[in-house]
Amino acid sequence: MSKSIDSFSSRGTLEVGDQSYEIFRLSAVPGTEKLPYALKVLAENLLRTEDGANITTDHINALANWDPRHSRASRSSSLRRV
Repeated sequence: MSKSIDSFSSRGTLEVGDQSYEIFRLSAVPGTEKLPYALKVLAENLLRTEDGANITTDHINALANWDPRHSRASRSSSLRRV
């Protein structure tokens, strides 16, 4: 797997005993603190795989600024027939 370009400087190292793990901190991306847990997992994956082509800063910022009031699911539920 190729390395992330890490535009948000979110890459860090977690030391556990004598092991080191590469992590990507969500706190580096404003807005991710308000996301539901499942979307935080997705955001971390986007940070980990950011390559500037398939995954860009625009994708990461779009997720960080997600608003559930403007999601497709809420729009489609208002369009249902009774």
